[in-house]
Formats: sequence, structure tokens, C-alpha cells
Amino acid sequence: MRLIHTFTICVFSLISVIHYSLAQIAGEQIRGERLMVRVLAASDDLDLDRRSLFYPFPFAPTDSIASVYRQYLARTSLRLDGMSEIEAFRLALAWVGTRWRHHSDNTVSASVSTLDILERAQSGERFTCVEYARVLVDVLTAYGYPARMVGLSKTDIETRPRGARHVAVEAWSTTYHKWVFLDPQWGIYPCRDGEWLNAYELVTAINSGKLSTIDFLTSDEVCTYYRVSPYEQVERYRLFISAYTGYLDYPYVYENKIVLMMYICQDSLPLPLAFQGMPMSGIFYTRAWQKAYGVLDQIHTTFTYTGTYHPQRGFIRPEYTIEVATPLPWIRHYQIRLDGKEWTTLEGSRYRWQLHRGINTIEVRAVGYNDTYSRTGMVKVFWGLAEELDRLSSSQ
Repeated sequence: MRLIHTFTICVFSLISVIHYSLAQIAGEQIRGERLMVRVLAASDDLDLDRRSLFYPFPFAPTDSIASVYRQYLARTSLRLDGMSEIEAFRLALAWVGTRWRHHSDNTVSASVSTLDILERAQSGERFTCVEYARVLVDVLTAYGYPARMVGLSKTDIETRPRGARHVAVEAWSTTYHKWVFLDPQWGIYPCRDGEWLNAYELVTAINSGKLSTIDFLTSDEVCTYYRVSPYEQVERYRLFISAYTGYLDYPYVYENKIVLMMYICQDSLPLPLAFQGMPMSGIFYTRAWQKAYGVLDQIHTTFTYTGTYHPQRGFIRPEYTIEVATPLPWIRHYQIRLDGKEWTTLEGSRYRWQLHRGINTIEVRAVGYNDTYSRTGMVKVFWGLAEELDRLSSSQ
């Protein structure tokens, strides 16, 4: 009888060892504890800014017209590939600013193409600030840099007989994660403390009496073209631009139509219904500047749980299907990096993320047409038992 009892104890001991081993192999918890998944860190900016969907671009860099533009520009010694974004902005700004000398009245129809404008400029024809802006927008867009025209108007836009509005350009910068202001008529861009500014920041600084804090930068090519020193060019521009502080306007999609969105820069100014004494209509008005400055290079991920979950044991085999999105236009592909290792390219916008025991880190980003990167989205997740997380926390 004692022999049978001893044999029974041995059998139960063996079964317990086998069960414990199998549980360890399967990644299950012992002593009734539950496996948990907990986010330890994530990117601060989690919202996807959809305002950028209302900012129209003239075409995509993958369109046939963009290829025609790039070929033409290459024949005229302007190539923007193979350089940094900021250098591309500087080079394009200087190139457009030296195609012709400004003319106050020779505005051409919107049906006249950029190539037609450039060909006519080679024959000696001169154009307004509008044509400078149109050409620069098309040049930057052809190389995959999102760009748009921006109008700056004086406070007496309704009654001033002429010169009430100046047109320049804003380009999206993944370097500064914002729109930056470029004035191709003058070949100048504004900075403060080494950072490029957009039109709103420029006008706000002027209206708050801080024009002296802004540095206006130009190029040797522009100064040589106009036969002035950089100091002369900048001082003339400082005096010129300081008057355009009443209204800002941008191309905008409103009710499926491209209109102008006009931001009223000063609280005391009225909603204008006339421009230089003539009727003005079809404008989308706003006093909220943020509507014009949606963020393009955000990255956003959604997590769909596709792993194994047990009601008593918890997350026994965690896996997520990650879907990536961005408002950045014309992206080449998405990239993903796990646990700080090498970046890998995704086929499409989805990825199956299987968690390993311990701390898991996933980073995602979009790669733009010109090989610039969006912001990086990051999530750090722990998988395991609560006591394991406690040990990790106490050791750090």
C-alpha cells in the first residue's frame, strides 16, 4: 500500500513538472497571474490633422506635367534633386527671382502655363508678383515639395486704388515641421533666431512691433541680378513688407470648390467685401489662423488586436495589426522600426506586430516623394506579468 502511495505522488509530481514546462513554453503565467499589455510611452501628438486636406496643390510630382517641368528646368540649369530641403528652397527661390524684373500691371490669365511665362520672360517680358509665386509653386511641386500661394494685403484693401495686395509663397518644411514663407519677387525669406518663419508669424511679428527681431535673408544671385548689396535689398524689402499686415489669403477647398480663404490679421479690421474699390466675392473668411496652418507631416497609427486573448490568463499571445496614415501628400512608402533596429520599408500601409516578452518599441514614419521624412510616431509597450514590470521599473 505504501508503494502505491509513493508511486502516485511521483506521478503527480511528474505531471506538475510537465504542466509547468508547457506553461513556460507557451508564455503563460503561473500561480493564476494574468499576462498584461501596457503602454509605457507614446508620441505626444496623437491627432491626425485633417485640415491639410483642404489645401489644394496644382498637380502631383508624379503627373506628366511635373516631368515636363523637371526636364525644362534641367535644361535651364535648375535641378533640385539630391540636395537638402532647405537648400532646394533657397536655390529655387533665387532662380525664380532672377527670371525677370517685376512689372506692376502685367498679370496674365491663369490659363497661361508656367512654361509659357518662363518662355515669355526669356523674350524680355516682365510680370507681377503673382507670376513669380505661380512659377515658384510649380517648380517646388514638380520636385515633390508641397507649396502654395499666399496673399498679403494692406489694412485698407477695400478702398486703396492699387498696390493693396502682394503675393508670395509658402512651402511645407519637414525640417521645421511647418509652412515657411518665400518671396520670389524679392528673392528673400524671413528668419528669427535661426528658424524660418511662415506668413502668419511674419505678419504677427510686424503687428506686435517686433519687425526688428526678424532677419531677412537673400542670395548673391539675386543681389547681383538687381545690382544691389544684400543690405540694400533687405532694407528695401523690410520697408515694403511692413505695410502688408491686414489680411492673409490662401487657396482653399470649400464645398468642393477652390476659393480663397482669407484670415483677418487684426481684431479691429472688418470683413472686406471689396478689393481696390471693386466687388469681391466667393471668399471663405476666418479669424482663426490655425485653419490655414494644418500640419502635413504628422504620422498616425491605429492598433487592431489580432492576437490571442484568454479571459483568465490575459494576453497569452499578443499581436496587433498596425495601420499607418499621414496627410503628407505624394509619399513613396512607409517605414517601420522595431526596438531601435534598422528601418524597414512596408508594402502598403499595414504591419503585423507580434510582441515579445518584455518591452517592445515600434516607430513608424512616411517617406515623401523627394525622400524627406515625416515626423516619427513611436509607441513603447510592455508585455508580461505585473511583477516583471515592477522589476524592470525598479532596476531603471
